[in-house]
Amino acid sequence: MRTSPLLVLLPAVLAMHSADAATCPDYRDGYKNVYFGDMHTHTSYSLDAYFFNALTTPLMSHQFAKGAAALPLPAKGSQDVFTRGYEIRIDRPLDFNAVTDHAEFIGGMYYSCNNTPQTQQACDQAVGQGVRRDIRAIAAGNTPFHTQQLQAAVTVSPTGELAWQETMQMNDDANEPCTYTTLHGYEYTSNELSQMFHRNVIFNGPRESIPAKVFGAVKPYSALLPENANDEWELFDHLQGACREETGCRVLTIPHNPNMSDGRMFLAADEDNGMQLTEPLAGRPLGRKIELTNVFNPMTAADAELRTKYDRAVEMTQHKGQSECAIGLEGNYALTDEDFDPDCNFEINKSVCTGAPDQPASCAAICTGDPTRDPAFCENRDEGGNKSKMCASTGPDGLSDGNDGDTGNCTHPLDYYRNAMVEGMKIRQALGTNPYKLNITASLDTHNGDSGNAAERNFHGHGGVLDDDPAEQLGFWDCNGPAQDPVSQRLNPATYDPASTDETQCPGRTFYDFARHLNPGGLTGAWAAENTRDEIFAAVHRGETFGTSGPRMRVRTVASWDPLPENVCEELASGRDLIDGNVVGNGARMGDNLPAPAPGATQGPHIAVWAAQDPDGHPLQEIDIIKGFLNAEGQPKWRVFDRVAATRAKVQRPRRKDCAVKTAQHPGTLCAVWQDPDFSADRDAFWYARVLEVPSCRHTTWQCVDKQVDCSVLSRQNGMFRESTGFKGYEGCCAIEGSPGNFSGAPRFHTIEERAWASPIWYEP
Repeated sequence: MRTSPLLVLLPAVLAMHSADAATCPDYRDGYKNVYFGDMHTHTSYSLDAYFFNALTTPLMSHQFAKGAAALPLPAKGSQDVFTRGYEIRIDRPLDFNAVTDHAEFIGGMYYSCNNTPQTQQACDQAVGQGVRRDIRAIAAGNTPFHTQQLQAAVTVSPTGELAWQETMQMNDDANEPCTYTTLHGYEYTSNELSQMFHRNVIFNGPRESIPAKVFGAVKPYSALLPENANDEWELFDHLQGACREETGCRVLTIPHNPNMSDGRMFLAADEDNGMQLTEPLAGRPLGRKIELTNVFNPMTAADAELRTKYDRAVEMTQHKGQSECAIGLEGNYALTDEDFDPDCNFEINKSVCTGAPDQPASCAAICTGDPTRDPAFCENRDEGGNKSKMCASTGPDGLSDGNDGDTGNCTHPLDYYRNAMVEGMKIRQALGTNPYKLNITASLDTHNGDSGNAAERNFHGHGGVLDDDPAEQLGFWDCNGPAQDPVSQRLNPATYDPASTDETQCPGRTFYDFARHLNPGGLTGAWAAENTRDEIFAAVHRGETFGTSGPRMRVRTVASWDPLPENVCEELASGRDLIDGNVVGNGARMGDNLPAPAPGATQGPHIAVWAAQDPDGHPLQEIDIIKGFLNAEGQPKWRVFDRVAATRAKVQRPRRKDCAVKTAQHPGTLCAVWQDPDFSADRDAFWYARVLEVPSCRHTTWQCVDKQVDCSVLSRQNGMFRESTGFKGYEGCCAIEGSPGNFSGAPRFHTIEERAWASPIWYEP
């Protein structure tokens, strides 16, 4: 007798829910609550984090995120990663958290080296010092060959399975339904010559249904045969076999840092057939040996469905920058060639705004050369890194080409969410599925284990001893230019004397920004019925989420073909489920598809957006609605509907003396009910809301203001502060000009407009 599929699935489904069954005190039938979490944290179980800060474990990260314990960090200015130097606490506990250590050699160093102080020091001398010395290359994705050899040699180490099992046990031990939710996850970390294909892999279901081993991008042959052409497809194929829904296992993947993928996270559609070009593994027998090839083949409909099955949301912002949009990278996607979005000036890591005569016109409009008013990215000076070429072509294995024909570090309009989402709509016309259809989250990507610690003031960095002192966060003089490593130079004063005005003692003198382009990262907001694993996972999976740049702002959206109720703003604020509660008919919530409009409809959907400030933060400035669509010629475009709701008071920058925010009469909440004025029922579209706070100080500015740095006392001889001033190491607070004997500095004053991004509402005719 054939067994019913339902009966086969029932035990797994019951097990999945019984471990997390809860009706929480804040549960309200027909309502959603907002919960804040971090879905991207590294601890000493990650290879890199171990040698930056070998003090934290996954359990310690959870204890910190709960607010129950201080987190130890190594001493600032020290290279000793094993001794506690100071402790930090989170300002408010998180509601949920995922520790996502790198799958590649997970736990290897922790279990191999943490036996005694002697083994710790031996490992550090053999490996750790080299990792820190090569950090500039590693941070750019250019992992040195000897480090690649190490990773490849130990990728099948038995410590990986032990570390993953212990991580899940620590997650279970820390999980408190209704109060604090832990999610099982790891990071799949594909790098090849600066091309980042990183994805966080998040599981839900009974422990026994979740794969017993992590799946990493590094293979035993990777050091000798490096390639990344197939990496995302290899992961998706693995998950198909390893996480089986019939056992209760569920999984989703969250791409992060497309802004650093050199045009490879989201490839352009083929102009002839509308299909994305790729080299997919989808449809090949599981376990088949991968053919190392750079040949691109058209994506199939099955490939597109497989990708969107797992890729459910993008990490819109984190410590390596935001991936919504970037000045100068509008490409051909803006509604007109003259359009650009000035609010795409926020935390850009790789910029094409180089100051060259041929830079995009939008760069000159934003980067005026005034260090007291320009966004921080305008002063990025790391040539070939933060200052980046536009990719003229894209290829795997680090072979994307800059516009001068050289291969290497470049950036591309499709490295940014807004452009990629509209490009995906074009692919859908050929394949029936948009492979880039992603909702929105945000996280830290901290390597200190300090989940959710996203405040701008008193930012301690994300990499332990690498970026925890002012000189590293603000920048410092580098004697030998980008070919030399500044960390090792600073450790060897005999060969590093920036105080000298003799160019033979400090050849090729440049000011190196190091970690100044980084930022504290963001948080995910999830609208869920209660704070449990099932509910948080489901919220992320369906897209009822938003990302923030750190503050705990709240935002909700709803859309309908019918006029919305007069009290829709109050209903959104209350958390009421307007769709399932039948308050809004013929509509959709954030992250979902609008149903088909009435036949012959010509009017666009009605969209309501409600937003509220962080109760402990700053008031709001505006709500924007960004629309992506296909135009009459079938080309992907976007348009910004600016300030659909906004403060009526004058928006001013914070006070220079003490960074006090000028709140004036700005609102704590904003709401807009808006109808798309340019809608075509036969064309794909999406709409997402972006909410901006009033301006506040960036973390680099806070350091300088709190220290009361006086740039007028910089030494004219060497552009440094003398020890007696008390400002030594804070040279990056000043925009320094001149040459030895004639240096001068003007105070920088970089501000930001913290923000939130709501998952889109989609329309697919």
